[in-house]
Parts: sequence; structure tokens; C-alpha cells
Amino acid sequence: MTRIARAIRRPVAWWVVAALVLGTFVGYSAFGHGAPAVAFQQAGHWVYNATLGAVFRVDGGGKNVDAEVRGVEAEAGSQVVQGATNGYVVRSDGVIVFGKSDLSVKSTVRIGIPEAPIGIEAQSGPYLVYRQHGQIVRLGDQQQTITVGSAVSSAVATADGALWLRDADHFCRLAPASTELACTLPAQAGDAGALLSVAGKPAFANLSKQTLTPLTGDKAGRALPMDVSGALPTTSVVAQSDVGGRIAILAGQRLLLVDATGAKAAESITLPPGKYNAVAATGAAVAVLDTAKRVVRTFAPDGKALHTHELSKKKGSEQKGHDPRVTAGEDGRLYIDDETGAVVTVVDGDGSVSEVDIDGGNKPVSPSATPSSTPTSTPTPSTPTPSSTPTSPVTPPAHRPILPPVHVTIGPERPHATETVAPPRTNERKPKRPESSKPTTPPSKPTRPTTPTKPTPPPPTKPTTPPAAAPGAPGGVSAKAGSGKATVSWTVARANGAAVSGYKVSFRVAPGTFVVGLPASGSVNVSGGTRSHSFGQLLNGGGYIFTVSATNRVGTGPSVDTKVTSIGGKAEPPGPPTKVSAAAKPNGSVTVSWTAPSTTDYTISGYTVIASTGTKTQVPPYTTSTTLNPTLGKGVSYRVTATNSSGTSAPSASTRTVYPYKPAAAPKVTAVPSKGAVSLSWTAPSLNGGQLVHYIVSATGQSDRTVTTTSTRYTGLSVGSVMFTVKAITRERNNASSTAATGAAGSTSAAPAQRAPGLPASAPASAVRRTTRRRKDSE
Repeated sequence: MTRIARAIRRPVAWWVVAALVLGTFVGYSAFGHGAPAVAFQQAGHWVYNATLGAVFRVDGGGKNVDAEVRGVEAEAGSQVVQGATNGYVVRSDGVIVFGKSDLSVKSTVRIGIPEAPIGIEAQSGPYLVYRQHGQIVRLGDQQQTITVGSAVSSAVATADGALWLRDADHFCRLAPASTELACTLPAQAGDAGALLSVAGKPAFANLSKQTLTPLTGDKAGRALPMDVSGALPTTSVVAQSDVGGRIAILAGQRLLLVDATGAKAAESITLPPGKYNAVAATGAAVAVLDTAKRVVRTFAPDGKALHTHELSKKKGSEQKGHDPRVTAGEDGRLYIDDETGAVVTVVDGDGSVSEVDIDGGNKPVSPSATPSSTPTSTPTPSTPTPSSTPTSPVTPPAHRPILPPVHVTIGPERPHATETVAPPRTNERKPKRPESSKPTTPPSKPTRPTTPTKPTPPPPTKPTTPPAAAPGAPGGVSAKAGSGKATVSWTVARANGAAVSGYKVSFRVAPGTFVVGLPASGSVNVSGGTRSHSFGQLLNGGGYIFTVSATNRVGTGPSVDTKVTSIGGKAEPPGPPTKVSAAAKPNGSVTVSWTAPSTTDYTISGYTVIASTGTKTQVPPYTTSTTLNPTLGKGVSYRVTATNSSGTSAPSASTRTVYPYKPAAAPKVTAVPSKGAVSLSWTAPSLNGGQLVHYIVSATGQSDRTVTTTSTRYTGLSVGSVMFTVKAITRERNNASSTAATGAAGSTSAAPAQRAPGLPASAPASAVRRTTRRRKDSE
């Protein structure tokens, strides 16, 4: 048996990194620390071997390596994603593109986002999802960038080629070949969970509420309960798909197999002690990975244990900060890579486990890996050696990258000089002509040359001044790079009969460099006396070409390009954020928003929101707003600073003073009935920081009243009990345009009196007459 791969990945925080998608349905689950080290991809599995500097394709069915691409330079453990025709080795600074048919490196694509992305293979992909920065990069012949607007906690690609995402408060769908996200399904921001595929369709496993919600159509389906005993940790890992109608969830030391229909109780398997970081579904089995003991365990959908396999060890494995990476292939198998790509473990659909050694042996390789001038001999079949006959060990050939590091060449390449080699001379002598071959006719005598006549010189002409033309090319065009900037210099261009009136200076990214959030090109016109110009907002580590051309009254002359200039240097502290605002909400919160400062690269590490009360709140770099809960009714303003590796910016301008408020409390209502009428009064409630606008008074059978005092009277009421309610309407202090808040309702009921007040209902009429006479007598 060949040796197995202990799957490596990036550091533990990279568990959310590799999600390579398969064609029938694809998906990965990723939420906080519970993101699994699981990926999904097309048939076959590509792995990068850092020791050999090559990418290898593993045939899971044949359990062998059937192709390789050499000359690839990337970090150990780099993930590999693939599209229809190309593969992509994902490095920390971008991707290396290689052809799957010609097995050769094509180019290097730089992406200036300092974050390990999640790779997703889909019909219109592959995609790189930068979770913290909320960016999606679609790789292919034409790279596209889609901005999410907030951090992405989970994603899944479906059979129709759509990509589903969960952002801060929505589930979003990206249609194939589209650059517009459709975010129509709301998501509970505080609920932990993960996207996955159930029967090939997207669904959301809510770990907080222990429910499973399908996401088909414009509305989320009915949430199905997970019949799970006990609470689910928010760090639980959800498998990318169901197996036989069961969803595998890795909850600490338990493996839960949840019924996708909610009709049956979940199977609970207590795992042996270990550190379980990944769970994945394949064929008719579920696999879990114990990274502490480096053991793979497989189970049937009913919870029956199938196989237990210890990952092989190879020199260079078990690097600190690394854990195995599991990839689910379209061929129904799981692949586990070690940290150098030296060994791959294959888990088949029935749960059996085998190993493939990635040794760079005899297999199709890049055409340029073998020099064409070296003849290749036809191998002769060897005779099998009987097992009883000892054989001497064969030392495998040493492997080294044959292809040189990829460089970008600007403009057409000059052809190499070639020389014609004459055939070698031999010692053979040419035979003498026979005597008979001599001519018998004597040659004719040469004739004397005649004396030439002298030509007549043309008449002299007066010199004329040439017409003015467009200027010549500027000289000495060069660029000096700094941190996120470059200064272009040149010497004067030839005027050609008309004074140079100006120069056009421009820049563009070099082939192989891609930028996100920064300009890819730009130009400026300067005066004819200018000899240099500086450009900012350039990507550190990116390559740029700068161009200068001269102009006069006749036209524009030829332009001159610089060589590819690499931008580098230490980042400078950022400028302060701009457009900082604060808005009080009617729920007692305040939302502070701002615009990120202009920086030379993606070096912002975070923001600090500073309240006028002295409170400071730290905000992550991938968002430009935060919600706070200050003291109700107390005025407060805010400033914001930005921080990167070089320091912290100056504070921004202060926001306006806001007054937090929320709905008022319920007033205490008193009703005093009289004949056909009721008098209402109430106490002024606590306004909870708001400013009173008015009260809304409601009565059964009556229209609502708007009252600015604390009393009102209803007349003309019929006999019967009437319910009265009073609510205070408030808004933010000193802000007439703020959202109104409706307070809690205070209520009471009363019935209008049928007789004069002060007499019992059973008093006889004579008593009323006597009382009347006494009053008259006393007058």
C-alpha cells in the first residue's frame, strides 16, 4: 500500500479556507470557528507538492497520480481549484494559472487582499471568497470582482451554477455569469449556522435554534426541527451535504446524524477522545478527522462504524499550526492532503480508505519539463520478478522544478539570433575532369570598353524649411517606486518645428497583476515644462507600466513605456475615515457609519469608534459601521480612527450630537364616567430619552384622537362598557426628522352613567323630588 496523506492546511484559522465545489451540487459550511476543512471539486483531485514544486492530479479510482505540472512556486499547503480548462494554485498574494490539457504554467495573477480565501468550484467559476473583506473574485478568462458589502459567514454553490452566501443579515444568491447579488431572504444575525446542500438544493442549518430551513424560491421554506438531544455548540461543524437523508454534524466529541425531514430522532455517536476538526459526506458514508491522533473514522448513515485508519507520517509533516485539509471530489470520494502534498489519503464512497504517494514519478508532465534536444528512448517492458527473488532497491531520480519562475514579458519578444551551420567537410576529393571534357572552341576575345560620357550635374536648388510635425518621443522615461506610489520621470521630447505644449502621463497594471478596490489604470496631462509626475493608490507588490507621450499644436507623438515596475515599501499610516455620521434608532441604539480612508493597499487592521463620553469601541477592518447602545437621553457624538501596521490615523471629524431614545413606557390611565360621557386622564410616562410629540387616545367604537395634554373627555356615549387606551408618541430630541416611536399602551375601561351622579341606582323617584324641594326651601 502506498503511504497516506495526513491532510495539511493552513493554520487552524484556515479551516474556512478550502471549499472547492463539485458540478452536481457543491457547497461548504463555514461559521466562525466551526468552519470545516472541507472542499468540493470536479472529477479528479489536484494537489500542490511544495517539496517538488509541482501540482499533481490524483486519480481516485485508480489510486495513482496521472499528471503533473512542474515549475510552480507557492507556499506549502496551498489549495488548488480548477475550472473547465485551467487550474489555479492559490498563494497568499494571488494565484498561479496552469493549463489542464497542456500541463504548463500560464501566468501569475496577483490579488491584493491580505486574507486566505475560500475556493469554490462552480459552473461559472471557480470563485475565491474573501470572507472578512466581503469580496468575491471570479477566476477565468476575464476576472470579475463582486462586492458583498459585509463579511460572509457561509457559502454554497448549487447544481444550477448559482452561488449562495450568508452575509450579516441576509441570504444572497449570485446567478451564473452575473455580477449582481440578489439578497432577498433575511437571516437572523445572531444565529450560528452553516449553509449546506440537502438533496442537491441549498439549505441553512441553524445551530442556535436547531432547525433546518430550505432556501428555494424567493422565500425561505418552513423550518424543520432537528430532533437532537441537548444543545448544539455554536462551534459545531456541519457536513457539506446529506448522506441518505441524514445530515452529519460534528459537535465536539459527538457525531450527530440528523434526519433531514425532521421525522426521526438524530443518531448520536460518542467519538473516542481526540481533536475532531472536520466532517464530510461521501457516497454512502460520513468521515470525521481526528487531527490530534491523525485518524480518519468513517460511518454509515445509520451510525454504524465502518473503518478506522491512521494517517501515515512522512518527513516534513505535522507542522505546527497546520491541520489536515479534506476535499470532497465530484467522483464521490474524499481526499486528504498532507502539509507538503507528499501523500494523499482517498476515502471511497463505501467508507474504505487507501493512500496515494505523490512522488513525482513517471507520468505526463509539462512539455517544457523535458528539454526537446534530449532524445527519449522507448522503454522496453520489464520481466516481472518473482516475489522469492530478492531485488536491489532502485533509487528514484531526483526531482527539481524544470520550469523557471514565471515572469511577465511586456510587448513582443525579440527573436533569438540563429546561425546557419555549414555541413562538415569530408576528405573526399572531387574527380578531375577528363580531357575530352575540355572545350574545343576557343573563347571569344574581350572587347575594349568605350569611354564613358560625363553626366550633366543638376541645377542647384535652394533649401526649404520642413513643415512642423508632431513631437518626437520623450527620452529617459523611467519610474521610481515607493510604498503604494511611483514617480515617473522623462527628458524633453524633440519639438519637430512646433513647441511641446504638454505631456500625457499614464499608468496601467502589468499582465499578471489584478487589483481589487484600487484603480487599474489612469492618466494625467501636464504642462510642456514638466519632467516628472507621481501616482498614488498603487498596489504594493503589484506590477505597473507607465507611459509618456508629448503633444504640440500639430498632434501627439509616439508614446514610450517603462519596463514593468514593482511597487513596494512599507505602508504608511492611513488617513482618517471620512463621511462619519451617527443616527439614533427608535430602539435605543445608535448606528455610526463612515467611509474607509484612501490607502495604498489593504493594510487597514481595524477601526476605533470614540464617543464624546470617552468610551472606545473596536471595529473589525471589513466593516464601516457599528451599532452602539449608549445611555438613553444623554447627548453623545462620535469620531473614528483607522489603524494599520504602521500606526493609527488622526481622529475623523466629529458627528452631530445624537440623543438615544426608545419607545416610552405605558401611562397610567384613569376614567371618570358621567351621564353619557367619560372623562379620561393619565400620568405622563417615562419617555425613555425621547421627546414627546403627542398622545394617541383610542376608545371602542370611536376614532383615534391626537392629544398633546394628559386628559380628554368623550361625550355622547351609549350605554355599555368602553375600553380606552393611551400611547405616547416620541422622537429623538432636537431632530424633527427622526423616526417616531410608539410607546407602550396604558388602558382602562368604563361605562357611561345612566342617572345623575351621586345617587344609587336603586333610589326611588320620591327621594329625588324631596331632595329637590329641600334645595328650593333652602334658597
